Amino acid sequence: MNSDFNIATHCLLFLYTREEKTANSEQIACSVSTHPARVRKVLSLLRKQGYVATKEGVGGGYHLNVQMDEVTLGDLYRLFARGSLHRGWCSGSEQSSCLVSSNIHPVMELIFNGGEERLESYFNEITLSAVHRLLRKCDSEDGRTDGEEQEMSVLSAKDEMLFYVGTYASEEEAGIHLCGLNRETGELRLVDSTQGIQNPSFLVLNGDASRLYAVSEQERGAVASFAVDSGNGGLTKLNAVPTKGADPCHLSISRDGSLLAANYSSGHVDRFALDEQGALGELTALVQHVGQGFRQDRQEAAHAHSVVPNEAGDYVYVSDLGLDQIVYYRVEEGKLTTQGEVKLPPGAGPRHFVFHPGGYHAYGINELNNTITVYSYNPVQGHLEILQHIATIPEDFTGESYPADIHLSADGRCLYGSNRGHDSIVRFAVDTAAGTLSEPEWTGTGGSWPRNFAVLEDYVIVANQNSDNVVVFRRDDANGSLTETGQELTVKQPSCVEPVRIAK
Repeated sequence: MNSDFNIATHCLLFLYTREEKTANSEQIACSVSTHPARVRKVLSLLRKQGYVATKEGVGGGYHLNVQMDEVTLGDLYRLFARGSLHRGWCSGSEQSSCLVSSNIHPVMELIFNGGEERLESYFNEITLSAVHRLLRKCDSEDGRTDGEEQEMSVLSAKDEMLFYVGTYASEEEAGIHLCGLNRETGELRLVDSTQGIQNPSFLVLNGDASRLYAVSEQERGAVASFAVDSGNGGLTKLNAVPTKGADPCHLSISRDGSLLAANYSSGHVDRFALDEQGALGELTALVQHVGQGFRQDRQEAAHAHSVVPNEAGDYVYVSDLGLDQIVYYRVEEGKLTTQGEVKLPPGAGPRHFVFHPGGYHAYGINELNNTITVYSYNPVQGHLEILQHIATIPEDFTGESYPADIHLSADGRCLYGSNRGHDSIVRFAVDTAAGTLSEPEWTGTGGSWPRNFAVLEDYVIVANQNSDNVVVFRRDDANGSLTETGQELTVKQPSCVEPVRIAK
């Protein structure tokens, strides 16, 4: 690789870190660890292209003249290093009678051209502000890699965070939308849309974001699998299989390489094997719940609303809204064996469930009585024990409201829940030792019926189903509080937000 490309990148990043965004060539050369003459040569071309400007007099030098989120590595590659992948000498001779010797030149030229195009395309996706974020991450105590460097994926390194939105839509309509979130400004944009599946109301990505799975929430329920284009996030349908039930509404992927599906109206859970390509394979287990709960209008039968495996993948937890129970199963040779259950107060209506990253607590949100339940969790035996119930809405709220989704921050210090009706996200502080919740804080979602949301380090993305909008809030990493960004995206009946996260 042309060294001028590295020097140019270094120069602009160094100027960005300076308080006045200015430095002389000797200061820059000291940081680059090279002779000032080499730096001045590179800076001369950067100045001609408008990336830097010169300042005369005391305190003068080279001044950064661009915004870091507007410059990509691709821009600098084209300026300093395009063609550097091409061979300087090629073996063989066109006049030779040898198959290899006579054809190696055009074949290698073709290969190098393709490599050049792919490299440039990759660099186009990485802005200098993204590189700066990686520098800061490496400089933090817990971010230094020391031989175990994380792969700098386009999907995670660039300024734009990609996420998928599931919706309620007909098969002829675009039902799954790929969207982008600008990590600097909070701006949202629609990138791509996919049709061909009815009511893809819940989505889940696998660990390396190469496969996406979607429910088809309808009377004759189904689950579909899609291949994800690693370059642009586009979807290609692999296959779809029936769930042998009605209204699948939740999916999760277990560590053992299986897909789990909860079917609301038929009250059962499926376990599907996944083949080597990530397509849906054999239905290896189907567990039917039977019974009814306290409220005849909503709990006339079993309603499996979510299915969540533990970290080890040896237990699976099913929130049954109709039975007021969390039922947990042991995974044994592809089958689900009942291990136990936790009974909630009559009319609670458990809906979604999450584990704390600390490994000893779990949380469930209850749709019918507007509460969150805190559980102690035994990771060896899989047992749950109720520790606390806490309201998701303010005491003085008198309208109807139905909690929907629940998520923890990555560090486990904050828990969030969505309230449909009160139309808010509630944030709780988590006692990471005891697991209990306190200090509720409510933020309006900027729309109606927040069915689902996603928590990022710096943002929370909310799907407001009834107002047809996806709204983003900036998240304070120190206390978890949310503030409005004024940024939203129009999406018809959004029901699920699935960020592209690359598993470590």
